[in-house]
Amino acid sequence: MHQKGTYDLAIGMAIRELHDERHIEREKLAEVLEITDLGVTRIENGAERMSAGDLVLVLDAFDISWDDFYARVKRNQDKAEKQML
Repeated sequence: MHQKGTYDLAIGMAIRELHDERHIEREKLAEVLEITDLGVTRIENGAERMSAGDLVLVLDAFDISWDDFYARVKRNQDKAEKQML
């Protein structure tokens, strides 16, 4: 369970980075994922998990490849692990 939580948080961190870098409004991302703005925030904070379909939509919305996104997740993994403790 702890490892899943760490990945959920690292994924959320990667999404938050992309959100900040690419200046895509949270409302737009929420619309793409068919959730509320709060739902996006919960994903970014690791409190809510995404489905595989959600992940595909995020990759498309940010126009980023899986490899590039996964590299971001891996870079955030240590930071996420520390926050989980």
